Parts: sequence; C-alpha cells; structure tokens
Amino acid sequence: MASKSIATIGYGVPTSEMDPQRFVVQIPQNAREPVVLVEDFGLAGPQYDANTNTRSDRVVRCRLDQKRWRQIATPLKTAFNERLRSRKMAAGKWTTGDNPVHRLLGREMCVLAWAIESCDADLVSSAIDAWIGLRPEERWWLYSMAVHATGRAEDIDKGWRKAIRIGLTEGAGAVDADNKRQISFEDL
Repeated sequence: MASKSIATIGYGVPTSEMDPQRFVVQIPQNAREPVVLVEDFGLAGPQYDANTNTRSDRVVRCRLDQKRWRQIATPLKTAFNERLRSRKMAAGKWTTGDNPVHRLLGREMCVLAWAIESCDADLVSSAIDAWIGLRPEERWWLYSMAVHATGRAEDIDKGWRKAIRIGLTEGAGAVDADNKRQISFEDL
C-alpha cells in the first residue's frame, strides 16, 4: 500500500491540525530590520515565562540581521526540504513575511541561529558545517538544554546558548567536507 502524502504549509506544518504548535520565521521587506524567529504555541499555549512572570502564546527566540539570515537560509532550506520530501511532504521556501516551520524543525533552526547570532562572521560557515553534522535528535537535545534558561531573544551569549555558539563554531574542526556528519555515540 502506498503511503499518502500529508498536506502542509511552509516547512512541514500540518494543515490537518487546528492551530498547531510551530515556529514562525518573520522575514521583513526592509533589509535593515532583523529576521525574527518566533515560537508559537498555538492551542498548546500559553506557556508560563518565569523570567517575565507572564503567560504567552508566542515567544521570540532569536533575532538575526539579514546578512546572517541569508547565510543560513539556504542550508536550512536544503536540510529541511530533504527531510520533508523523504516523508512525502511538500517542500518549503523562504518568502518575505511569515514562514511557518514545524515545531521540531524550528527547534533545530534555533540551534543554528543561536550559534551564529553573535559569532565572528568568518565562523558562520563552520557553524553551518557543524550543524549539518548533527543528527536531528542531537539538535533537539541542544535546544532543550538552552531554551529553559536562555530561550528568549534577549539571552544572547549566555549559558547553553554560549556553549552552542562555541561548540558549533570553534569545535567544528571535526567535520570534513567529505563527512556529512560528526562522530556519534553509535560509532564508538
């Protein structure tokens, strides 16, 4: 029996669910304004934020200047679309305005965005290579470690976000051009 394709919008957000949890990448028309990565909890929200002592349906996770965003947009698109197509889902593309991203892909995107948000410009390509070398589960773990204490856009270069930046930019030497992923625990 052939598997049926799943109707989605953006990058894997199912249309069959009413107001699902997702990420939204807001790409402004004005090149001087930052690209904003927002986690939208949908019907699962609102979530309590201990730092602000409030409940919110949406949390801004990261702001990137347009230059940095353009550096990671294509690698993100390529990685996400490869995975979506393997699951018989429509490919996504980045457009000006709001771009919905599946909640798990959004977590992976945040890890890369957090790695490059404050690094030296010449280290962005190293971060991309290291990010590509991680498995999705490894990216989700990094996200979960960082998001609770340092998951807001203002938390640049603190705690686990700083560790992610250092790990993906300075520790990226283990990834060769021919090697699509780093050594994992299963390889040991």
